[in-house]
Amino acid sequence: MRHREMTIKESFTITGVMENTKVFFPCYGGCEFESLEEAVNHVQQMSGGLSVYIDKIVMYNICYRDCLRMHGIEGVIKMLIEEAPSIAQDTEALDYLRFMWTDRMNEHIADYDIQCLPKDSPMFIRGCLFKGLEDIKAYVETSGNPRHRFAKWIRREEYKHHPAMLHVGNIWESYPMFDSSDASDGRCYNNYVISCNPLVEPMMEIYCSQVSARSNFCMVHEDIPPILLPILYYDGDSDYVLLATAKDKRKNVSYSPRYMKYSVQIY
Repeated sequence: MRHREMTIKESFTITGVMENTKVFFPCYGGCEFESLEEAVNHVQQMSGGLSVYIDKIVMYNICYRDCLRMHGIEGVIKMLIEEAPSIAQDTEALDYLRFMWTDRMNEHIADYDIQCLPKDSPMFIRGCLFKGLEDIKAYVETSGNPRHRFAKWIRREEYKHHPAMLHVGNIWESYPMFDSSDASDGRCYNNYVISCNPLVEPMMEIYCSQVSARSNFCMVHEDIPPILLPILYYDGDSDYVLLATAKDKRKNVSYSPRYMKYSVQIY
């Protein structure tokens, strides 16, 4: 009897690594899709097509990050095609993904998780459930920017104390000003840091000195010192956030709209 080759998805399911089919990534018109096939159909109607978004799909969904880490770029491409066969025909998008991995990322992916989530979705961070971005904002005790002349660090006198004694700070930067009309724009780029220790000024300075802020002042990327995780980024205007969290080497307990329940992944 001839046995067929096991798919990447099936091997992930057996080893306990497979997640739900929902896909999340930064995208105009929404960040949440019921399946990869639905996501591909959506972006193919947009300027640039799949080539503009394929790297974001891989880097902001835990299942694809795990596959990339375990099986390399060709392994994750195989997984993408298994879930959405139409991707196989888009050689331009696949070649761009290979280019991003080898030339831009130098085949480096962090050992922690990064995921894109709707900003109002429940988020499980440091063993605690937050009900969305607004819930996280309520716990901010210190905020500011070391480059800001007047608001370097501001300690809030009144803030919501977390029942598990977690501490939240916000490292922000205002949107750029190009002319006088921008003076009334109060939007900011925000990086929410969540710690078990009080986030007083010296601690906030450590975050700023050890975690670089990149495009649009985003501090969620592949080069965060693990001791400073988790960090949540919100660009001040979109309907999604980017969340970087540590991955437990024995088991990874995640909570996100991909599950709507706890999922224990065994390694």
